[in-house]
Amino acid sequence: MDKNTKRMKAERAKQEEAALNRILAWLAGGAVLEFILLLVNRRYSYADTWALMRVVIKVMAVVGLVGCVAGILWYCSARKRGAGTVAPAVCALFSAGLSLGGFAPWFLGYTGLRLAYIAVPVVVVLVLVYYLYQREFFLQACAAVLGLLGAFLAGKGRGSSLAVVVWLYVAAAVVLLALCAWVFRKAQGNAGKVEWKGKTFRLFTRETNFALLYAGAAVNAAVILAAVLGVPPIFLYGVAAAWLLVMAVYYTVKLM
Repeated sequence: MDKNTKRMKAERAKQEEAALNRILAWLAGGAVLEFILLLVNRRYSYADTWALMRVVIKVMAVVGLVGCVAGILWYCSARKRGAGTVAPAVCALFSAGLSLGGFAPWFLGYTGLRLAYIAVPVVVVLVLVYYLYQREFFLQACAAVLGLLGAFLAGKGRGSSLAVVVWLYVAAAVVLLALCAWVFRKAQGNAGKVEWKGKTFRLFTRETNFALLYAGAAVNAAVILAAVLGVPPIFLYGVAAAWLLVMAVYYTVKLM
């Protein structure tokens, strides 16, 4: 075995170890955050602790926001000095999750709390998909999450105080999916690469099936719009989940 081969294997092993450490950090942080949110949820519905939980939620939001800002500053400082960035990144991301987990029920009530403790495992799973699967499937999974969340919010928010939140989400999600489709088109016409501010970034390989990416964006945009028009959420959950399952099988087979 020549030196170049040994060096490449050593670099690959180092990259795999770094990816594993990141995954473990996400799993640990997600487990702690989920425990906190489920504990708050357990006591939130009791009359004797409801007022206390409202205070706890506000403290979580503020402390998490301060911790996130501090973590970002720590990360930037460590990167400039060439020091390790894993600890500050974990601090910033965990604090951001804690802050969002506080702000969601603060402004959206129990629905926001439910969204928060459902969002934590969803984000962790998306991180696992990002590290273990192709970038295309990660984007498909993100689009499916947008569609499922749109169906959920439309079902809960129609005719209630959450109607404004639902409409804002629908507009943002549809615009985001349309923007993704535009990026796919740019990358498709440039062998998977996209230019931004004079720099070229490779987002996809030459073998990427862009038709599936367009279809994923279209299916989930349709799910969101159908939810707004009053289609039963349970049906839309099935559509988004079925598409994601088909994509999971397809991209898993491509990995083999």
